[in-house]
Amino acid sequence: MRTHHCLIIIILIAPLSTFFAVADPWSGSATLIFRVDLDVDSPKVIMIAKFAVDEQNKRSNTNLNLMRVVSCTEDFHLIGGLFLLELLADNGIQIDKYTAMVIERPNFRFTLRPLEYELTSFELAPYPLQ
Repeated sequence: MRTHHCLIIIILIAPLSTFFAVADPWSGSATLIFRVDLDVDSPKVIMIAKFAVDEQNKRSNTNLNLMRVVSCTEDFHLIGGLFLLELLADNGIQIDKYTAMVIERPNFRFTLRPLEYELTSFELAPYPLQ
């Protein structure tokens, strides 16, 4: 009877230990839970796109203006979300398509902002506007 209980506990706990065994959540390993295409007109997507453009302007001393979001997908991971954006931005001369990657993490310092964002990539898209 005692062995039977131990086997049940092992069967129940083993999948959880595999699920939570994560070394680096953004390395592309088995931490992806699921991917969702988001509505490009939603306030959250627009706010994240504006954050990406503003952060890029600070980093590269440019003056890009967000025109519109073309597409946005969110990859849900164990400790946050990863947003992959395609957006159109105006640099004052022409409108170009850019790709951006923004990480959304919960703020564990319990300040007024419950989420923290980090721009990890912002590049000119390798394909032309359509």
